[in-house]
Amino acid sequence: MGRLNFAGRVTRALQEQENAELFGFMPEAMSDGDLMARVASGDEEAFRQLIERHQDRVYGTVARMMGGAGPEAEEAAQDIFLRVWRSAGTYRPEGRFVTWLMTVVRNQIFTRTGQRKRRRDIDGEDVVDPESGESFMEKQADPQVRMASEVLSGKELEKAVEVACAELPENQRLVVHLRQYEGLEFEEIGKITGMSLTAVKALMFRAREALKKKLSGYLTASK
Repeated sequence: MGRLNFAGRVTRALQEQENAELFGFMPEAMSDGDLMARVASGDEEAFRQLIERHQDRVYGTVARMMGGAGPEAEEAAQDIFLRVWRSAGTYRPEGRFVTWLMTVVRNQIFTRTGQRKRRRDIDGEDVVDPESGESFMEKQADPQVRMASEVLSGKELEKAVEVACAELPENQRLVVHLRQYEGLEFEEIGKITGMSLTAVKALMFRAREALKKKLSGYLTASK
């Protein structure tokens, strides 16, 4: 199934769902494992339900890991669901579907960020905030001087945290996201990342220490 054909099928399926809701018809909820079994047999309605159920988690993770929402994050999310469709026949419900799905997400993200890093190494580019057009490196530059006389609002502090997280090493950033934003247990994160429980906890500790250091100027200014 090609990208354009795949996108068209998903769009049509979502439109059919909207029409069904207008007429008061709501299909009975099925487990992720049951839906994947149907997807394996080519059931597009089951696939639509999986997308609807998990699209916020997938897109949110991709956007946070890749520097923000936008066309690249949308394309990555679409590629992830395309991989789910293609892998349905080999999927085995030996654990939580979310754990398997987030492993697919991790692989897609790391592939894309690796490609982006290689381009930056060649072109000398930096990750840019799509809202402000300012690079994350610029935004991180000397936060104590930048915020010395400012009192941060909740929104400003949230943005500062996002920028600080964006500067963490990939593995640390992913662990923080899965733990803090997806609410996953360390054991599940270990399965997703392919690391031991001890290694995951060590990454989380290092990430927290790095964030404390990066945000110290903001937090001091906000007192």
